[in-house]
Order: sequence, then structure tokens, then C-alpha cells
Amino acid sequence: MVIKSLKDEEGSISLLIIGLFVVTLFAIMAMTDIASIAVAQRSLIQATEAASQQGSHVLDLDAYYQGKGTIFTPFLQNRNSAKEMKRIPLDCSRGYSEVLQELRDWNASSTSQKRIELGEIVLSGFDCDGYVISINTQVEATLPFAIPFAHLSRVELHAGVATENQRGKGLYLFGHRIL
Repeated sequence: MVIKSLKDEEGSISLLIIGLFVVTLFAIMAMTDIASIAVAQRSLIQATEAASQQGSHVLDLDAYYQGKGTIFTPFLQNRNSAKEMKRIPLDCSRGYSEVLQELRDWNASSTSQKRIELGEIVLSGFDCDGYVISINTQVEATLPFAIPFAHLSRVELHAGVATENQRGKGLYLFGHRIL
């Protein structure tokens, strides 16, 4: 009787193995999608940082050199103006052009710079107060494995970065660092 009951359960192990294989396959697909999204997000952040830094390299020269005409300027600074003197003024309109150009370069670059999962990086927000450039970008990323029941094959990613330039400590005379 024991032998007969063992023969009735023949094949149930293969069904269990197939089920575990399918579950493992879906888990690997999900982990690959999650890892792909994380790498694509990091690539978007790098592109956003590069664009923000490129935009912050455009100085407003008139504002930068204003009030630096005397030899006594470094000695007349008080504690309240010291923080303001460290900030470097930016040209916002030229900075905006540089940000757009950098994002165009990233979109046109090869896959060594931009991940293949990423679509076109779009500037969704730009803010400049004369000292700080803040930008927001977005992109649609394609998943390596489309999730079958959710009909999810693309994900929208967002990134935001702010950049400010500051002078280092030292003695500045006519805009040039002496010490």
C-alpha cells in the first residue's frame, strides 16, 4: 500500500521545480530592472551635475569686479560682508545657454557617457539668482525586461542639482588672489 501511494505522487517534484524556476526567473528579471533603473538614475544625475557645473562657469564679470578698485578693499570688509564676498556672481542668461548646450552634448554622446536605457534628457526647470544655478532634468528610461502583467516597459526619472561658486580664503587685490 505504501508503494502504491508513492506511485500516485509521481511527477509532482518536476512541477515544483518548474514553478521554482519560473519564480526565480521573474525575480532575476525584477532585480535586473531595478538595477537598470538605479544605474540610469545615476547617469541622469551625472548629466545634470555636468550641465549645472557648466552653467556655473559663466561669470558675471561686471558684478565680479565691482567694488574691487582700491587697495583697502580687503581690509575694509567686516564679518557680514565676508560671506557675500566669497560668493562669485554668475551670468544667468549665458549660464542657461551653457546648461542647454551641455545637455545637448550628453544627448548626442555615445553610450560611454550616457546609458543606452536613457532617452532624451530634458531640462524641466532652471533657476538662477545670480549666485546659484539650480536645474531639474527628466528622462524616460527603457527597462530591459518589460513587466508582463503591469505593461510597464518605460520609467520616468527626475534629477535636481544646484551649483554655487565660491572664492577660497586669501588676500585678493583687484580680483586676483595674492596670498
